[in-house]
Amino acid sequence: MVDLSSWVRGEREPGGDEQKRWYKAPSGSEHEGHWLFKPRRIKEVPLSRERLEHGESPDVLVRGNDWAEKIAYELAKLIEIPSVVTELASLVREAETVVGSMSRDMRPMDWQLSSGATLLAEQDEHFDADTCRGHTVEGINTVLDGITGPPRSSYEHWQAFDVFVGYLIFDAWIANTDRHPHNWGVLQAPNGTVYLAPSFDHGSCLGSGMGDDNRARVLARDVAAWCEKGRARTFDMPRRTTLIDVAAAGLRTAQLAARTHWRHQLSQVEAQVCDDVVDSVPELSGPTRSFIKEVLTINRRRLLDVI
Repeated sequence: MVDLSSWVRGEREPGGDEQKRWYKAPSGSEHEGHWLFKPRRIKEVPLSRERLEHGESPDVLVRGNDWAEKIAYELAKLIEIPSVVTELASLVREAETVVGSMSRDMRPMDWQLSSGATLLAEQDEHFDADTCRGHTVEGINTVLDGITGPPRSSYEHWQAFDVFVGYLIFDAWIANTDRHPHNWGVLQAPNGTVYLAPSFDHGSCLGSGMGDDNRARVLARDVAAWCEKGRARTFDMPRRTTLIDVAAAGLRTAQLAARTHWRHQLSQVEAQVCDDVVDSVPELSGPTRSFIKEVLTINRRRLLDVI
């Protein structure tokens, strides 16, 4: 957990409903550079009319977007998915400690980040970022044509779509249903060269928004059934299309070398190493740890059955 109390506070990040803000590491810090802090999301759950009439206090849902971001980053390293560096962090705001996650700015100096939505809108006049109309595997393949993998990564000379397929596999593994057109993009260097950006914004994965009680209930009933409900709702595909289906569709479009690579990367992951990652995160409840481990085990098996 990185303490941001001595860091230089920067500007707010526009967009979204979270109190995101940029911070700069102090001189000599091991965490060099600019980092975007995202606080853990907490919201009140509306009460029924009956409970309101009894004067009960609203229930509070504590989301796990902070630990989801950190676990996703560590898992991405296990299968060599280019991903923004992420740490757990805390700060004091109005005499109250706020916990969350922070992600290092992926943009080198003077580079520009453009979202997938921007690319798709330039290619398809009917594209709609709000409804995800036009956000398809085929459309992504088209707009990434001629672009290479993330800079300063082992995929810098790969075709960008072959790397993006790894992101789709990763999403299916960690149950990330939030790969909408603004949650991937490209980086443009000052000389005009364009690269696929590393994967980012994984805070909705692993059932992080359910709350401890709901995760415990699913754990007691049927985690496999929960995993099978992981729909690709941010893609313009039939309603019942799953994250596994999207990953498989991406692989069918990718080159043979990429298909072989990503299957190998997923198959070589050891379950115990994944468990160690989950166990290293502080303050998770026992049921939540068990739920996450089962999701990773089940989804990995489901993926290997189809890819």
